[in-house]
Amino acid sequence: MTRNLFKGFTVLLLGFMFSCDNTTADPINNTLNNPNNPGGSGGGSTPSITGPRILHKIVINNVTNQEFVTTGNVLEKAIFKEASGPNSFLVGTATYTSGKITRVKFAQEVNGTVPANSLSYDYNITYDSGGKINYTTCETMLGTMPNFNSEYTYTYDGSGKMTKIVEKKKVGSTYTHFINYNLTNTGDNITKLVTENGITNAAGVPDMSTVMSYTYNFSSYDTKINPYNTLPKTFFVMWSLLHPNNFSSLSANNLTSFNIVYPAPAPVIPGAYTYLYDTQDYPVSDQTQTQKYVYKAL
Repeated sequence: MTRNLFKGFTVLLLGFMFSCDNTTADPINNTLNNPNNPGGSGGGSTPSITGPRILHKIVINNVTNQEFVTTGNVLEKAIFKEASGPNSFLVGTATYTSGKITRVKFAQEVNGTVPANSLSYDYNITYDSGGKINYTTCETMLGTMPNFNSEYTYTYDGSGKMTKIVEKKKVGSTYTHFINYNLTNTGDNITKLVTENGITNAAGVPDMSTVMSYTYNFSSYDTKINPYNTLPKTFFVMWSLLHPNNFSSLSANNLTSFNIVYPAPAPVIPGAYTYLYDTQDYPVSDQTQTQKYVYKAL
C-alpha cells in the first residue's frame, strides 16, 4: 500500500532535488532575506566561499525547497518542502552515536505540527568494523499505529562501493514483501538502479515470480563536485531508501541526465539538468539561475 502511495510521489521528489517550481512564501523561506544568512547563492552579491563548505539550502524561484540545519559539519536535520501545500514539509532528523549517524527519522510537518494521520519512517543503522553500513531497520508508523517494519542488509564490492541492498518488510513477526535494490557504479557515480519488488513467504523467502522491476538510469554526470557530498552520506542512503530516485545524490558528481522506466504500459520518464559553477567547481545554480545552491563556510 505504501509503495503504491509513494510511486506517484517519486516523480515529484525529483523536483525536490533539482527543479521544483513553487513561488509560495513559507516559514522555511523566512531566512532568505536575513542579512545574517550564511553562505552564498552564486550569481549574486554575496562573496564566494573559497575554502571548505557545507550545503545549506537549495532555493528555487526565491523559495527554499531544501534546507539543511547544521552545526559545523554536523547535520542535525533536513527539511524538504512537499508539493501538497505551501506549509507542508518532510523533516529528517539525525541522531549520532560516537560520531556516526545511527538513527534518521522522517516525519511530515504541516504548519509546524505533525498531522495525526501522517506517515513517519524511523531508520536505525549499524556499521561493520570498516565503517560501512551493514544493517538497517525501519519502523513505519501511520499516525501512532505501526504500519510495517523493514530490515535492510547491504552488499559491497571489493573497492567498498555499495552494489546491493535487500529489504524485507514484515507486519508483526510475519514477512510479507521484499525489495532488491541493485546498484551499478561507474567510477564514483551510481549510473543505474534496478529495484525488484515482490512478495515473500512468512519466513521471508522471496517469490521471484511476483517481481515487478523499476529501472532508474542515471545516464550522465558532469565532472564537478556534488554538493550533497558535503553532508553525511549515511543520511542520503536513508533518504534514497525512502525515495529511490535520490540514489544519484550519493554520487561524486552532478547528475545531468536520467530516465525512469516503470513497468509497462507506463511511459519512460526522462529528465536533464544544467549547472553553473564557482571557481571551486561547486554548482551555484542551474543555467537559468532559477535554482540556486546556498552553502555555509566551515
